Amino acid sequence: MTITELGAIGEFIGGIVVIVTLIYLIFQLRQNTQSIRSQSRFSVLETLNADMRQVQTPEHQELQLNVLSGEASENDRTRWAFVLLGWLSHNEMLFYEIEDEAIPRDFESTLRWRLLTIIAAPGAMDTWNLYRGAYTERFQNHVDSVIATASDAELEERGRGYGSVF
Repeated sequence: MTITELGAIGEFIGGIVVIVTLIYLIFQLRQNTQSIRSQSRFSVLETLNADMRQVQTPEHQELQLNVLSGEASENDRTRWAFVLLGWLSHNEMLFYEIEDEAIPRDFESTLRWRLLTIIAAPGAMDTWNLYRGAYTERFQNHVDSVIATASDAELEERGRGYGSVF
């Protein structure tokens, strides 16, 4: 066998190795993408669970009752505004997770429900209007769109939850 023939066999084998390597990398990339999406969904779930744990604390319930009854001090109203801002920040994260397709698109309806529930909270519109600059312009536009398309009945229904559970 000549050097030319050996070179041709080497090129052929090298080409096959490149193809096998590319196929392997495609599978690895898909597996990595699935892992990242799974981690993202877990992070979202942890964030939502943290919100749920927060509203179950006696301190939060007392704060919420003070705000609802109109007996909240200036300090309580400020604390309540920061609770709302925290919830809005979580929703901004969800908004981008949906846009990046890290979590399924069908989660959009849940995000809308959560946003309307937050916006229906006592003092939420004032808080949103005062602190909206803390959020990205795209999220601001999204929240404004959700608010603009919500019916009064929808907002009223969301607001009823503030006497019980968020």
